[in-house]
Amino acid sequence: MKGLLALAISSIALLTSCSNEDNTVTPSPDPQTIQLNGTWYCVYDATGVAVSEDDQSVKADYDLVADIYDFSAEGVGSLQRCFFRDDTEPVMVQGSLGYGQFYYTSTADGQVSMTLANDFGQAYPKNWEASYANDMITVKGVDGQVLLLERADQEMKEILNALLEQNGGGMEKYNVADYKPKGVNNSQWMKQLSDDRLVADLSLPGSHDACTAEGWHNPYLAFAFELTAKCQDLTISEQLKVGVRVFDLRPEHDLDGTKYVLRCSHGPAGTKMYVSDFFKTLKQFLADNPTEFCVVTVDLSATKKKDAWGKDFSALVNSAELKSMFADFKARLTVGEMRGKVLILSKEVYADKPLGGYCYGWDSYLELEQQKKAHITAADGSETPLWVQDYWQDITLANKEAALVRMLEASVQRDMTAGKPAWVINYPSAYLIPFSDSYREVAASTNQKTIDWLSNHKGPVGIIYMDFAGMDESPDYAAAKLYKTVGMKLVNAVINQNLKE
Repeated sequence: MKGLLALAISSIALLTSCSNEDNTVTPSPDPQTIQLNGTWYCVYDATGVAVSEDDQSVKADYDLVADIYDFSAEGVGSLQRCFFRDDTEPVMVQGSLGYGQFYYTSTADGQVSMTLANDFGQAYPKNWEASYANDMITVKGVDGQVLLLERADQEMKEILNALLEQNGGGMEKYNVADYKPKGVNNSQWMKQLSDDRLVADLSLPGSHDACTAEGWHNPYLAFAFELTAKCQDLTISEQLKVGVRVFDLRPEHDLDGTKYVLRCSHGPAGTKMYVSDFFKTLKQFLADNPTEFCVVTVDLSATKKKDAWGKDFSALVNSAELKSMFADFKARLTVGEMRGKVLILSKEVYADKPLGGYCYGWDSYLELEQQKKAHITAADGSETPLWVQDYWQDITLANKEAALVRMLEASVQRDMTAGKPAWVINYPSAYLIPFSDSYREVAASTNQKTIDWLSNHKGPVGIIYMDFAGMDESPDYAAAKLYKTVGMKLVNAVINQNLKE
């Protein structure tokens, strides 16, 4: 790979029109027609020392820099900067000299104003200007030199993507693969449950934004998504093996080339996994492990054309290949009725009648009284109480943990002999700021809080939706720091809660 990247860098250097001189660029006469959407790049000579923004002791000398800009049509972009030594692989990607997601606006005279979406504690300005003319973008480089960015064609995009995938080369301290659970196989833990036990009377480990370890569909925004949207380190197959049985699915309606597809996503951050493949993965697992069952909740945040989404989602789940795997919802659904099947609980309406159930009244409430007002509507129109602690907006860690514990305490006090016992969904998951590392930071606290509570209490706690399920330690986005997310300990604690007398 090193030789390949050396060749790639040489190729880029030959193809790049960068300048360290003060070039004058004439603005386009009609900037309203400018299509900034796409990937732009420049590779240029510069010397210095790149410093990790997370660990000031991590430094790397460089003599060549690649600036890679990606502009979306929605006014959002990303800057990624690769530092090289001796024209080989990147010795550091990003660093404290400028990177990240930004918002941009363009004006009638061809000027482009950019503002970093968040303060990364870096030396690079948070606001900066560029100009567009003659299908070139004039911007400043790492040392303030004037650069001309060129639009990348498909071949160049592949080269740039190969560089970004190095993610800092030898500067990484931690590899996520080293922290995945070894020798854990909870593929048949439900075998211990009696058939007549109510599903509502169980404790079930779940994964929030379950598909965010499947890789990102757009390689040019992959860093931004890794930085802001990742909540899991294990793939769906890996989560199933370690014992996760409930999955937070975000099946956004995504334009893939010239057609729309259903893609597993976290808001606008689309993963490589299609929704059809997600369900096929569950189907194969349940065929191999017929004692088990899964629950899938469905939510959207980026799809605007809900009617088109609903039509496609309904067609998928009602297809001949998949429909037989889904269970009907009822309040006193039993383990025996669920074995080998998947229950869909959707916050989004996709048909006149749900295949499973529709969830209403589910929101980001702090107070328990509000959290108890949701309900599940079955295909026959019957309603069952649903208690949801999904407090995530403008949280403090103290309030989040208090809400988490209140729902744990309420869940074990439910009357399971009632004709319609309440179903419970409880989220340790949340963030303080919208970054993957904030999910990790909160998980390190709330996951442990949940474990501590479970260790001292008996009774069913419903669905526990966690971040970094199965990962006791999770490397940060730059692989330079470890968060003690105790995700494998929490999965085991939730499973064991079902076996307490």
